[in-house]
This record gives sequence, structure tokens and C-alpha cells, in this order.
Amino acid sequence: MKLIRHGEVGKEKPGVLLGDGTFLDVSGLGQDYDEAFFREGGLPALERWVKANGATAPRVSPTTRLGHAVCRPSKIVCIGLNYRDHAAETGAQIPKEPVIFFKSTTALVGPNDNLVIPKNATQVDWEVELAVVIGKQALYVSKDKALDYVAGYVLHNDYSERAFQKDRGGQWVKGKSCDTFAPLGPFLATRDEIPDPAKLKMWLKVNGQMRQSSSTTEMIFDVATLVSYLTEFMTLLPGDVISTGTPAGVGLGMKPPQYLKAGDVVELGIEGLGESRQQVVNYSPGT
Repeated sequence: MKLIRHGEVGKEKPGVLLGDGTFLDVSGLGQDYDEAFFREGGLPALERWVKANGATAPRVSPTTRLGHAVCRPSKIVCIGLNYRDHAAETGAQIPKEPVIFFKSTTALVGPNDNLVIPKNATQVDWEVELAVVIGKQALYVSKDKALDYVAGYVLHNDYSERAFQKDRGGQWVKGKSCDTFAPLGPFLATRDEIPDPAKLKMWLKVNGQMRQSSSTTEMIFDVATLVSYLTEFMTLLPGDVISTGTPAGVGLGMKPPQYLKAGDVVELGIEGLGESRQQVVNYSPGT
């Protein structure tokens, strides 16, 4: 299944994207796509509900705004330097263990919402990433069982403010957590939709020019390894998001570096997970 959330900001309703491209409202199920939904068997319940009610459930206009594909999770865990080509372009050594940082859940926005350049920002960068959504509580999970804990996958643009990230001291979270820095979607594809997350083409364009064109085959640590590894250090809750790193082609790696400015348009996609588009605007009160 492909799960969507649709409607105005803060008033999103759950839905599904059918195989023929129809957006179906599933509010009648009575649950948003949150921690309780995944914990309490929401995915099989949703599948049964759609089979029973899909013919009569309300249709949603394809022009309706989409929200972030998962209702606010307890945490967004990000993995740094997880692509061989990205490590090479930044001159970094291949990490021996996954590099972990966090991204604030308040950074979440819809896949086609505006990217807002924060106050005092000078180096806003793009990062197309495969994100993993956890389906059930996980602690001390072995690698061979790790994918059993995955609900599905979703497209994520892990926006970064490099000056905040690198020049302000402390951890990377400062440059990763600004409002609108986590557009997630257009949909969450359940695990059966993506049989091999290690073989997905991915791309990102800025103003129509290709900046990132790679594949998840470049990942240093695969999805199963990451899920298992993280559960050594924390409990992953249903609905939690793991963003698995970005390939080569970020603005920081260009010579000279290039960063986003108001008026730019960023488009990105991952095979099987759809596409998203963000218009870049400057911060102003109320944006």
C-alpha cells in the first residue's frame, strides 16, 4: 500500500494512493498514521478497510495538498556519511560504524511545501535520502530480523544549513532541525512495495539541473544493518523515521560550494517512492 496524508497544515487526514493514481480518503478507519496506528496493527487493518470500503470511500482531488506521510514520530534519526560517493566528494574517510545524529520532528513538512531559509542562514543545502519508517517497537534486534521491524519507506529531503552545522559548535542537529527542513513524502510505501531497498535509483535537481544522480547501492551500511545498529543504543518506536544518508552531489561538495537562495526550485525522487518539489523562500514572520 501507499499511505498519504492530505489536507491543510495541521488538519491532515489519512489516505491511500491506489494503483490507478486515485487518492482515497480513509478517515473512516478512525486513525491517523501515528505511533498507535503502527503499534496496534494499523497496516493490516487499513488493508482490510480499503478492501471493504474502497469502492464507496471519498475520493480526494489530486491537487489537494499532501502532508508529511507519517504523523509526527517520536524521533527522526539520521545517518551521516553513509554513501561511498558522498564520503569521497567531501574528502571524509569511510566510517567504521554508522554516524548518528537527530533531526527535530518540528522540521517535518509536506513533500511539496515551501523550504523556508532560516534567519541568518547562508549555506542551505539539499540531500535526497531514503527514509525508513519503523513498524513495531525495536530494541536489541539482530540484523537478520531487522527488516521485520520496518513498516515501509518514504522519500526525504534532509535539508541542512552547513554554517549552523559546522561553524556554530556542537552537534550537527543545529544545521538539520530548522522548520521545513524535513519534507517527507509524497507517500509511505509499505515494505512489500519495495522488495529491495538496496537497489533504488535516486535523484535531485535544482532549477532543472541534475545535482544528485545515484543509487542506494552506494550505501555503506544497508537498512537492516542500520536498524539493528540503532537498537543497540535506543528503543525505536512505531512510526519513528530513520533517514539513511545522501549520495554525492550536495552543494557543499561542489567547487566552489553552491547553496540555495530564494526563488530556487528543488525537485527530487526515489524509484518506487515518488517525487517531491520544494520552492525556496526567505523567512518572514508567518512563513
